[in-house]
Amino acid sequence: MTTDAYAWLNEDTAEVLAWQEQQVSAATAAARDFPGFAELVEELRPLLAGQLAGVLADRRLVAGRWFWLGQDDAGTGQAIRVAEHRDSPGRVLVAAAALTAERGDGRATSLIYPEPSPDGKLLAFNAAAGGDPFGRFLVVAVETGERLPVAAPAMQGNLVRPGWLPDSSGFYLAGRSADGAHELRFFPVRGGESTALGLPGVPPTSLSVVPQVSPGGSRVLVVTAPHEHLAALVGDTGSGTFRAFAPDGFRGELYGDWVDEDTYVAISTDTPRGRVVRIPVATSTDPDTWEELIPAGDLVLRSLYRLGEHLVVTALNDVSLDVRSYSLAGVPVARAALPAASASFALTVLSRLPTGSAALTFTASSFTSSDTLYELDPATGALDVLAQGVRLDGITVEQHFATSADGTRVPYFVLAREDLDRSRPQPTLVNAYGGFNIPKLPTFLGAMTPFVRSGGVYVHANLRGGSEYGREWYESARREHKQRTFDDLRAVAEDLVRRGVATPETLAFQGSSNGGLLAGVAVTQQAELWRVVVPTMPVLDVLAPLVEGPGTAMIRAVYEKDYGNPADPADAAVLAGYSPCQNIRAGVSYPAVFVVVGNSDISCPPSQARRFVAGVRDASRSGRDVFLRVWTAVGHGSMDAGVGAEMQAEWLGFVLRELGMTFVPR
Repeated sequence: MTTDAYAWLNEDTAEVLAWQEQQVSAATAAARDFPGFAELVEELRPLLAGQLAGVLADRRLVAGRWFWLGQDDAGTGQAIRVAEHRDSPGRVLVAAAALTAERGDGRATSLIYPEPSPDGKLLAFNAAAGGDPFGRFLVVAVETGERLPVAAPAMQGNLVRPGWLPDSSGFYLAGRSADGAHELRFFPVRGGESTALGLPGVPPTSLSVVPQVSPGGSRVLVVTAPHEHLAALVGDTGSGTFRAFAPDGFRGELYGDWVDEDTYVAISTDTPRGRVVRIPVATSTDPDTWEELIPAGDLVLRSLYRLGEHLVVTALNDVSLDVRSYSLAGVPVARAALPAASASFALTVLSRLPTGSAALTFTASSFTSSDTLYELDPATGALDVLAQGVRLDGITVEQHFATSADGTRVPYFVLAREDLDRSRPQPTLVNAYGGFNIPKLPTFLGAMTPFVRSGGVYVHANLRGGSEYGREWYESARREHKQRTFDDLRAVAEDLVRRGVATPETLAFQGSSNGGLLAGVAVTQQAELWRVVVPTMPVLDVLAPLVEGPGTAMIRAVYEKDYGNPADPADAAVLAGYSPCQNIRAGVSYPAVFVVVGNSDISCPPSQARRFVAGVRDASRSGRDVFLRVWTAVGHGSMDAGVGAEMQAEWLGFVLRELGMTFVPR
């Protein structure tokens, strides 16, 4: 079946929006019509708030002050806090609710990326309203809370952070020109016009860049972000001129931290799992002048920080967090004593590039332990616990391996209650991502806890396309090789059936964003394996051109890097082979489907979801429900724990119903 019959659903006409509202009403009614929905929302709200806080927890010690993104004094909304002492609750410097009230439009404000100036007297932060994909970096005086005359537009996330000059007079920020080319903009904070600097040579497939200013302020390094970090250019802050930093034709990642004005230390993935090199800035394009400090090994290197006389390297060791410190010469100093199977989203997924903090704090969790906030002593490897997480008891965790179509062993984790009868198949929910060089980590069960408590088995799969096992794990399943990600998912599902964990009548899959594409493919390629599939914020048509507008060039670049260019006939042929909207077939017994999108999402627009839902519903001969749920004032997910709780409660309730489960409250 082609999607031509549903082309009318592409446009936001009055007729289409009326049709969409009917779909939303039906989906909402069905999803909320099960016993315990209200209780499920109330349980999920604090769990999601905790997960979000853990992802964004980033206590920064700058000029004797601690800064972090936390909660307001009422504990009901986001706030940026500042304290003179590490263990103090501090005071609210910026409250999201106050910005919402200031605008007066009723749309909730989301805050992200607080960046203090080097002297600790100013703070830049990104604020956005109502799920908008773009926000503005605003600046406040730390002592008084006075707002300075700066409003720098930037994406809400994706490592789009400012790079302050050492004298705190202003900052650099990534941007795009009118024709979509990368540029770096400088914003003075005490008045004056911003200036834009072109960035020739930044790969067009990079979503954005992060500026890293040298300690003395004479140079600024331009590092691509967020999915791959490549120190592409180095600029002179006086003249505004740039030259190449990475060697010509360098493939992979090259990023780290400044040592001094003339020296940069970087993780280089010119080996599959990475090594650490010291690079003289003057001869950076000549790898023969690099000095290897830490050779390649079994660790998958993810981020590097200079803290005084130490280098701190974070890595994955069989998908688990590993943190080690070295001297500036690369001599091993200490290894942090982390709990087994730990994970840190901030250190190994965001891989935040250093911006001058005098201490390294981070959160780490495991499947059965929520985020604990640590401060690392690089001289000893000791971890000081700043905030202790909570532990889930009575949950078993097992790791298994499935064999994919080409013989690759694909790992997955299985979580269930200790007292669950595993001698027979049980309702099983699989989650996976498999893309964009992003590892899927053994993070806290969190918002999936109600499913496991209610007698379900939760499966966390590590598919190719991510970076769990280094550069090759990523490269082997992108662009013309993307089908391998989908084959890996099939292998996991079939292995679960073979082991007796589940049957196709008890198997569910849920995936978000790129994982939403995976969910769409699960429907169209693997209908016989799944009872219910939930694509959330999904990519469902990789051949469709994105609607032109702010941010389109950025999203298109990201898609091209991992999926390919639909305007290229060779790429288009590959994309057509798996694009969900193009692969719906009449007469297939499709699983039940619950598609969730945000009406403000520019990367995964509702138009694709509308066409997919209409096509699957009309084509399916199973008679199972196929629903579309569009959320208003929501973009690519929600940073509001209340909205997020309702979103997850709806689709999780749908899964519980479809798998014949009864929700068990706390």
